[in-house]
Amino acid sequence: MKLRLQNILKVESAEIELGGLTVITGENDSGKSSIGKILFSILKATNNAKQVDKLETLQFINSHLLSIKRLFGRFNNHYVLKDIQSISIDLVEKNLSLEELTETIKNGSKRCAFTSRQSAIINNKLIQIQQNLSELDNPELAIRRELDIILRSEFMEPLNSYGTKHSSIHFHDDTTDADGSDISFNFEDGKISSIKLYGDSSIEDITYVESPVYLHILNTLRMSSSVPTKSFRGMSASLQKGNIPYHLGDMAEKILSRADDIFGFYQPYKYQKQLNEINNLIEGDFTVEKNSRQLHFRRNGISIPAVSVASGIKSFGVLLRLLQTDSISTSKMLVLDEPEIHLHPEWQINFCKFIVELVSEGIPIVVSSHSPYFIQGLRYFAAAKGIEKEVTYYMAEQNSKTGLSTFNDVTNDLNKVFTLLAAPLREIMNVDAARNTLK
Repeated sequence: MKLRLQNILKVESAEIELGGLTVITGENDSGKSSIGKILFSILKATNNAKQVDKLETLQFINSHLLSIKRLFGRFNNHYVLKDIQSISIDLVEKNLSLEELTETIKNGSKRCAFTSRQSAIINNKLIQIQQNLSELDNPELAIRRELDIILRSEFMEPLNSYGTKHSSIHFHDDTTDADGSDISFNFEDGKISSIKLYGDSSIEDITYVESPVYLHILNTLRMSSSVPTKSFRGMSASLQKGNIPYHLGDMAEKILSRADDIFGFYQPYKYQKQLNEINNLIEGDFTVEKNSRQLHFRRNGISIPAVSVASGIKSFGVLLRLLQTDSISTSKMLVLDEPEIHLHPEWQINFCKFIVELVSEGIPIVVSSHSPYFIQGLRYFAAAKGIEKEVTYYMAEQNSKTGLSTFNDVTNDLNKVFTLLAAPLREIMNVDAARNTLK
């Protein structure tokens, strides 16, 4: 799999290999996080759009037609839209056109004294039905809508790099079949100008983890997000909440899921070895209380609210919950943004070990980091596990004139990474020299 970016925010160009362990490094404000968020946005939008299927569209149309029928019922015109289920099926199967249905409704409206507001409500519902029917015939429309929602939430600014007009994103998945699959987006002045789709990607979902400190406000994130969960599906974009970045609501929804929320897809023992190792390391477990839906840390029979748990334990808690809820797997990618920040050196090493173990199980993981300590940990455990060929390293090199970054493959020359990231430490190693400046 490959992700290619051109003139996206701080990224002038990048061609990133995905599928095993991908490590992205560089200085602050070089665009590391942007790569992960772009990857999250396009894969999440594409997979959200796949949910727009016939059954869901039927349910949506049926609900809207029922509302229109009730309006007619207030004027004793019960014969209009008599069998809404059959009408819904005929619309989806194209045995009935929306124009024909609209004409029927208009004729029925002549016998009713609808107010301007009631007429507007009917017209708005017909527009939403048209949008859903269009998405069945044209998945690009559904993806455009989903991507617009997610990009506005994640970036709140045009995607094109400063001073540029044309930008592009291309994702290629060569793990599906001989030809693979492709998702391409072109942007003009920061707005989507074209979308091209070919084939189906092997990635069914993606999770972006920014910081473990959010674990104690998961319910707030969940209620403030625009994530199209079952409770939100069917609501128009204007009615969805969008007060927080999309990836935070997505993470909250997954971490707060329980086994009985996941129906028949839950596989609690799939990664039992890794779950046991994390439990032993943090000497406890994270669980979601059934009634309150609050996340708690349990240790020695004591239940501790997430707000009172150390950030380092929360870091492992995120991994634990994502594994427990089957939110990461061989078909569900994980993106970790600077996971070392809240971990002391020993736990950084343990975290590296868990990441490499998960990659060895076939889970595709992307990690951004500017810690030479953490990167060396990933390098060491990849060698110990025998999966070095499945790890690629990329480093940002900034253009001093434009301020934009090019991400280069440095897998065979990691000295560049350690030279860049260790330079600040070398400058302050000579304490005697610092003392002499005072003389």
